[in-house]
Amino acid sequence: MARKPDKRVYVRINRARKKVNKRRAWPLISSRKNYKLQAGNLKLIHELEKALATS
Repeated sequence: MARKPDKRVYVRINRARKKVNKRRAWPLISSRKNYKLQAGNLKLIHELEKALATS
C-alpha cells in the first residue's frame, strides 16, 4: 500500500506558491477604485473605437 505524503510536502508547496504570488507584477484587482478605473478605461476604448469606425 502506498504511503500518504507528509504534511511537510503541502507546507513546502504552499510556501512556494506564496512567494510566486508576492512576486507577481500585477496583483489581482481587489479595491473598488481599481474597478472604477478599469470600467472608465473600457468605456473610453469603446468610445474611441466608435469614433474611429465613424471617421
